[in-house]
Amino acid sequence: AVILIPTLLGFFCLSSVVPGYAEWSVAGYGGLSTGPKLTDVTMPVYGQRLAEAQFPTTTDYRSGDKLTQNFKTSDISLKNSPIFGAKVAYFLDDPSLKWLGFEVEAFTSKPNIKQQKLDTTHDITFSPASTSCFDLGTDCPTTVNQKGQLSVMDASLRVSTLAVNVVARYPGEFLQPYVGVGVGAFYFKGSGQFDGRQVYPGLNALAGLRLLVTEEWGIFVEGKYNLANVSNFDPGFGLSGTYSVFHFVTGLAYHF
Repeated sequence: AVILIPTLLGFFCLSSVVPGYAEWSVAGYGGLSTGPKLTDVTMPVYGQRLAEAQFPTTTDYRSGDKLTQNFKTSDISLKNSPIFGAKVAYFLDDPSLKWLGFEVEAFTSKPNIKQQKLDTTHDITFSPASTSCFDLGTDCPTTVNQKGQLSVMDASLRVSTLAVNVVARYPGEFLQPYVGVGVGAFYFKGSGQFDGRQVYPGLNALAGLRLLVTEEWGIFVEGKYNLANVSNFDPGFGLSGTYSVFHFVTGLAYHF
């Protein structure tokens, strides 16, 4: 969020140096978030705890033992969710640039975590320093590959986003198709099994169609795609992965 402050200031400073050459609009929208999920999921905190339980001598850091591990799971499915948001935009009115615009928008959804069973893979490598391999009764270093399942319970998750977009449109008199891309600050807040609060940068891509009902009012439909990398989200599991979701929204815009 701190990174976006200079961007927002630049946005409004830019608009102030082009008086008379900007078409402003404000809009509100609502819709549905579909197919949300976390892919490439790892849980380094949980995996480290399991590895240390299997090789307890690694808790004595004076011994010089080395323990590395990687705990991966299958994708985590999230629930479809309503989405609500608002945006402020302007398009340059210069004849050669009236197709180009900029937006600042904020939106929120609640893609709660579903109850499910995850397939897991745990790779562990243990390299003892002060203990002989003979005493361990195994080869050194020891490599373990374990497969299993992890039960995930229903858990609350809210994702709130503040994004800055660059938008290109066809400046038609009545119909205006448009596409855009931007960067956002994604605030994840979870409770239950995965209890954490973190902000991550991410991608915000969009495409839509606006119908101008009058000179001031317009309605639009829009598809959005969000992508963000989540890392060490919570202290219990260290949930990490790639957040991916589609949004379908419709809204009302006022132009001035």
